[in-house]
Amino acid sequence: MSHIRNVMLVAPKSTGGNFEYVAIPRQGPLYISGALKQWHGEFLYDRDIWYEDRNGKIDPDKDLEDVDILMVTALINEAPRAYEITRAARESHPELKIIGGGPHMSPLAEEALRYGKVDVVVIREGEDVVGQLCDVMVKYTGDDLTAHLHKVPGIAFLDGGKFAHTEKRGLIPADYVKLPDFDSMRDLTPRNPLAAGVLETVRGCTEKCTFCQVIQQFLGYRMVSRETELLRLAQIHKLAEDGKIYTAKDGRFSVFISDDLHPPPLRATKFRDERLARLKSWKGHSDDMWMICQTRAEVGQDPELAQAMRQANIEMLYLGVESSSAENLKIIRKRQDPTEVHRDLVTLNKMGFIVAAMTIIGLPYDTEAGIMEMADWVKTVSRYQTANWLTPLPATVNWNLTPLDEDGSVLPEDKMRPYHMYTGRQFVFQDKRWGMQEAQEIYAKYTGRLHPVDKMYERIFRMFRSRAYDGVIEQRRTESVASISGGRVQELAEPRIGQLEESVFATLQQTKESVLFTLKELTNSVSAKFGQTTAPGVSRSVEMRNAITARVNNLEETISLRMEELNDTLSTKIGDIRASLSSTREGFQESLAFKADELGKSVSVKLGELRTSASTGLTELMETLASRKGGLEESFSAHISELGESVSVKLGEMGDSIAVAMNDFKGRLDTISPPRRSGITPSR
Repeated sequence: MSHIRNVMLVAPKSTGGNFEYVAIPRQGPLYISGALKQWHGEFLYDRDIWYEDRNGKIDPDKDLEDVDILMVTALINEAPRAYEITRAARESHPELKIIGGGPHMSPLAEEALRYGKVDVVVIREGEDVVGQLCDVMVKYTGDDLTAHLHKVPGIAFLDGGKFAHTEKRGLIPADYVKLPDFDSMRDLTPRNPLAAGVLETVRGCTEKCTFCQVIQQFLGYRMVSRETELLRLAQIHKLAEDGKIYTAKDGRFSVFISDDLHPPPLRATKFRDERLARLKSWKGHSDDMWMICQTRAEVGQDPELAQAMRQANIEMLYLGVESSSAENLKIIRKRQDPTEVHRDLVTLNKMGFIVAAMTIIGLPYDTEAGIMEMADWVKTVSRYQTANWLTPLPATVNWNLTPLDEDGSVLPEDKMRPYHMYTGRQFVFQDKRWGMQEAQEIYAKYTGRLHPVDKMYERIFRMFRSRAYDGVIEQRRTESVASISGGRVQELAEPRIGQLEESVFATLQQTKESVLFTLKELTNSVSAKFGQTTAPGVSRSVEMRNAITARVNNLEETISLRMEELNDTLSTKIGDIRASLSSTREGFQESLAFKADELGKSVSVKLGELRTSASTGLTELMETLASRKGGLEESFSAHISELGESVSVKLGEMGDSIAVAMNDFKGRLDTISPPRRSGITPSR
């Protein structure tokens, strides 16, 4: 019997929160896979890491056919998708072993075991136990398996239907696995590179902020060794050299330094001095990198450390401002003073850092007026900002706040929380100051005054995907030309594909611009209509304007993202059509026609999703109006109805235009015939 077993590690599709989660890989699966790679036990493990944000949604029935162990991790807002995967996997493959972990399942292990149908949950870090755990799960079944699970430290499971867990044995070194296992990432190629590299230099934090989950997930503050840092920098360089990290025309590429506190504050003297020495040693190792890290504003009081960061090519800083209220900072145990933070941010800006200030609203001493004042201030000391509603996370004191259901009512005790709303952009707990709808309007008003960093990442990521795709097309063209005898098929087929590509992308771009322009006109109309009213209805009109503007902005963002998904689908499928040019054997036309049919089906699905999203957004707009009855609102609803008709017509015309272009392409295939060999005519 073979001693090789297949392991699939899955990171579910992101549902919200910071956009960089989509652009760069989550670290957990890379290190767990690395631990299995270096494990010396009874079995060897072939590993496959599936990131749904990169590789599309996994099909548990089809894609886990030959898999022995499934491992799934998740952030809180990814938990619904994670459980969808594990439950479907359990139904399709009853004998499959399923392991859960990560910052959501680890503190909520019993939920994952019972609702998610997971066999075992690993508590906190798992590199030190995953090899032993996999051997046990592969080797034993039934009561024997349960007995051996009791011998594996730091896990949770069900024993005879009762929740059981074993004690964790201390803390592992931060570099228990020296190098993350990028080799096991599915489809990490020059055709599908990373948007940025990721470098983990430390685990944990020196602070004790009440809202943060890191403190419980990674206890203490543990730096990797100096040797490991340099090895990981070299690994990232090699990935970039191999085309697996997107590199700009000037030869530089982006690197995120973990997501924990990279350089600690000056008061943590031992750690601070060690970090300073390491940064100085990075010279020659971080050249060509454009680095981003998270730290505290106090680094502005430490010019020696800040200068070393600049010299190491750390260009952008995520700084935890959290609040401009001293009372709020005190109650969340954020050891900093707003006046000092202001001075520190001014200093760091002058030093040339790009500052992204991280803020939280909905803290205990917040008022709507105070929140808006913070928006006006934070823009003066940072180029970009993040904005999150205070969100209760497992293993933090805020988890005890009374949760709300999707409709804003108090969540029944026996019902699971609506985790998909826990993105930081939704209000999810009971608060006498505001309800869910009012909170949503405050968030829209607050973010409307900011320069959100997510928007920057969206633009960069789309540009990167576009340029990367251009490179793929050029490479495929070169490969096709080299592989086709006499170049006749390439010569005849390429213009047809080019015409199809030009037509569908022109249609997509024109429709996108037209729809977004229509939405922008609505926003302007809202401002004009409600800006003309005077007392005593001013406050109500302002409320109405903000509510409608928030809905329109959400609709605009949704349509933009759906359009980008459609763009990506078209890019991928047309790329597949081009790749088919390498075939000069029987069935050439049928192959291209089949690819065109696949394109049509994919576009049909994406168009359906786009129309549904647009329809839902417009319905929400009408509901917002209906909830605030009045002559002005009722007359304005006609304007939104016209908008709905206009958007529907434009999307319909886009679908028709793309269908015509594809049918025309398939009709032209009959004019193409591949070169004949030895008098043999390709079959039809």
